[in-house]
Amino acid sequence: MPNLPARPSREHLRKAAKRLARDRSLKLAAAQHALASDYGFRTWADLMRHVDGVRGEPVPPLFAPVRAGDVDAVRALLANGANPRLGDGRETPLHLAARHGPAALVEALLEGGALEWQPDRKGRTALEVAQRARPRERAAIIALLDRSRIADPSFRAAVAAIHAGDTVTLGRLIDAEPRLLRERIREPEVYRRVKRFQYFLDPKLFWFIANNPTRVEHLPPNIAEVARVMIERGVDQDDLDYALGLTMTSEAARKDGVQRPLIGELIAAGARVTPETIDGTAAYHELDALRALIENGFAMTAPIAAALGELDALRELLRNAGSEEVQSAFALAVINGNVAAARLALDRGADVSAFLPVHAHSTALHQAAANDDPAMVELLLARGAQTDTLDTLWEGTPLGWAIYLDKPRARAALEAAER
Repeated sequence: MPNLPARPSREHLRKAAKRLARDRSLKLAAAQHALASDYGFRTWADLMRHVDGVRGEPVPPLFAPVRAGDVDAVRALLANGANPRLGDGRETPLHLAARHGPAALVEALLEGGALEWQPDRKGRTALEVAQRARPRERAAIIALLDRSRIADPSFRAAVAAIHAGDTVTLGRLIDAEPRLLRERIREPEVYRRVKRFQYFLDPKLFWFIANNPTRVEHLPPNIAEVARVMIERGVDQDDLDYALGLTMTSEAARKDGVQRPLIGELIAAGARVTPETIDGTAAYHELDALRALIENGFAMTAPIAAALGELDALRELLRNAGSEEVQSAFALAVINGNVAAARLALDRGADVSAFLPVHAHSTALHQAAANDDPAMVELLLARGAQTDTLDTLWEGTPLGWAIYLDKPRARAALEAAER
């Protein structure tokens, strides 16, 4: 009979049951029962209760007042530090509020830090739950959660023209209403009260060229020409800069084959590259965008060299790098799985246990766990990385990440370090 780990994970066991069902051509319920029996439990429910007891993980406290519709009690718990992103294994408090209402409950959770994009166990957002259910104040709840909705008809038509590649209509709309290039598309007020960074909050029209966040299945092949139509009519410098960052971090633009043309168009128009743009691009593994920058004349930096694994260049650039640049190089080396580059940055004084400058809710060891990168885990542990640091979004340790994300090699390396 196999032994459960010291801190078993519901999510890991669910995934194991799904694999067993697939491998043995069983129904999921039968696979769950078989797995529970293998571990010495009569039923799947008994196994789950044991896991909850061992881990000391009762249902998070927000669920009871959310279920009761008690907005004041929810606000009080949030004010005392309750984490609205922690679920019960099935959904988050926001999903529950979206299913039952009222709208004030949804708004309180959003203001308290709930993530409207966070999926439940079935991969559904709170918006999708509200759309399928019949909660109190359904229309108001959907309006709060649907951040893609554009109320202003002129903005809505202009965004549609961008996504259709219709330069004639787009130019006509902007000529008729120049405000479209200056004003912001306003989202529900609650998002302006949220403390976390939101990169597409109250967006400008020009930002939509990047399709980041993804709003349409594909960008038109003439999107660089679409951008030029707006640039010729006077796009603000800050919007040029920000759109470059959105484009460089846009997986959709890369997959559509338009990322490089857009980058070239924006740089030709005077878009400026910031260290934050570099960090974000490498943090989301958009390494071809970094190569496009270099090809457009941008100087190699230590963070870029670390992300690309250019060791000779990195070694030279680190000689005169400041502490912030060294830390960024370390973070991007870890995130992109470049062990030798991470070692060089550590040798130059990078803090192995600090929260990272990108994906700032996590440490290097969290990211190595998420990448299932045992070589990086071993390097970080050898340099003294702390194993008990909790990330600031989900309150998980690096080992907790490895278990939840089903990363077996990183998990084995981290469990070995705890023995």
